[in-house]
Amino acid sequence: MRQKRLIGVVASFIGVTALVVGCGNGGSTNTSSNANANNTQTSSSSKAVTLNVLYMNQAGYTTQVLHQMGNQFEKKYPNVKIHFTFLPYAQMHSAILTSASAPTAQYDVVLSDLIWTAEFASKGYTIPLNSYVNQNISNKNAIPNSIWNGFEINNKIMAMPFLANFQNFYYNKKMLQEAGFSGPPTTMQQWVTQMQALKSKGIVQYPYEDSWTQAEGLVCDYVRIAGEYGGNLFQNGKPVMNKGAGLKAMEFMRMLYKDKLVSPNSLTADENTAAAAFVSGQVAFNTNWTNVTGLMQSPSSSKIVGQGQVAAFPVQPGTNTATGSASVSGFQGLAIAANTPKNVIPWAWKWIQFATSPSIQSQHLHSQWPVWSNIASSSQEQKLNPWYQVYQKNVASTYNRPKVANYLSVSSVIQQYLHEAIAGTIPVQQAANDMVQQINALQA
Repeated sequence: MRQKRLIGVVASFIGVTALVVGCGNGGSTNTSSNANANNTQTSSSSKAVTLNVLYMNQAGYTTQVLHQMGNQFEKKYPNVKIHFTFLPYAQMHSAILTSASAPTAQYDVVLSDLIWTAEFASKGYTIPLNSYVNQNISNKNAIPNSIWNGFEINNKIMAMPFLANFQNFYYNKKMLQEAGFSGPPTTMQQWVTQMQALKSKGIVQYPYEDSWTQAEGLVCDYVRIAGEYGGNLFQNGKPVMNKGAGLKAMEFMRMLYKDKLVSPNSLTADENTAAAAFVSGQVAFNTNWTNVTGLMQSPSSSKIVGQGQVAAFPVQPGTNTATGSASVSGFQGLAIAANTPKNVIPWAWKWIQFATSPSIQSQHLHSQWPVWSNIASSSQEQKLNPWYQVYQKNVASTYNRPKVANYLSVSSVIQQYLHEAIAGTIPVQQAANDMVQQINALQA
């Protein structure tokens, strides 16, 4: 999943990415990784090094922030030159695979989406970081297990958490008051009732818009809505979206589209388009990544300054009782390519440790929610983000997309059948059954 992030123009509010999960303290790793971790001690050499880093230019930290981090790192280590490549998220996976198939890595450090963890581990595209983390991150327990778990598989830590992106529930307080409501919905039925009132009273033509184009963002929303009904799309590694919470979520999405409670633009909208509809005052609700918090507060991008609010997600009564919300994760980490030259690997880790460190993340709280719990609850964060407690509630309630090695193929099947079910070209139950059948065939 996926994700999406802050424009960086608002220094007084938290933004996010994206995509959108965590591991324990790490287990055993191979001998070469241990050796590389130990070689970090020799990396004070003055020999010139170029470190190639791949990051995205549509979500997460902005390119400007990354360059600021790079400049700080180069001042600390004058013999190292960081060369950034920025690509749209949609091009990241293929670029990493192309680099991984080369004799020498084109990119030494890559941004690793949590949905790629199983694939990268099974195919050996990136190296386990257990030894680096265990030897160099003394405060690793300050990162929530829910985030670590996104980058661990078979006791191997495949990336260092960098981006704690997740979705929030955004609503227009003024519009809800005009419709006669004193606050946001807390249940799925309340949400529908509020949307119906907003529409019937002519306050907005379409109360809600979301990113339901046939892309990864659609899967993120589907996982989250199934979570709002208290369940997952997979159980014990098998797809179960043709029953239970997965089926209810699909029926809910179809109902919203059929009853014109969600804008028809949603079927072609990505996250940025849906966010723009919300901050321009066209709709009352948007479920989106944390960057929308900054967007809705910025006079340069928003027509609803002071009206936009952040809340926990409405959930089906009797579910999610521990958190009272249900979000979806878009966590991302930094990983080292397996074909990175051996003399560069220690520097790759140094950059990862530097960029993910509490001291660096605390400098950029205006643009991202930190992976470190102590920073997320710090007085600095509380001053920047009046909704920090809502953030903590939503990040604690994240549901994760399936951790399977062929995730991209699985996601493609989900996107196809879900999109058709919402549009009504295939009955919901048939679409769900076909989805399960196709995914089972992929896993056979």
